[in-house]
Amino acid sequence: MKPRRVRFAELFRGLDDAAELGFDPRAAALSGEDVEIRGYLTPLHDGGRYALVNATGECPDCGAVAAIHLPDFRPAAAPDGAAAVRLRGRLEYGFAIAADGYASFLRLADARPVAGLTR
Repeated sequence: MKPRRVRFAELFRGLDDAAELGFDPRAAALSGEDVEIRGYLTPLHDGGRYALVNATGECPDCGAVAAIHLPDFRPAAAPDGAAAVRLRGRLEYGFAIAADGYASFLRLADARPVAGLTR
């Protein structure tokens, strides 16, 4: 089955104002679906995890930004954070704590590159 293409604007509300940033109800409605989304890869501060963010140079560890956690995603080469990528995976919405203790509200499970990364 072909994944549904989604945009950050479908998953988050208040993208223009960090004080108003929150999850859109569509994030919950799409939970469990196979999706494809375009964004920018950013390493988290622990150096072992990545997130997909809606704007280049954004850091989810440093402030309120639209971010999708990428559990178990490890790119083959260091990503260029200034270049957009497209990833495909199963969208998961809701508070969860991973086995390593990392908590998240929105995840792209089984994430794999579609475009923008060396395979």
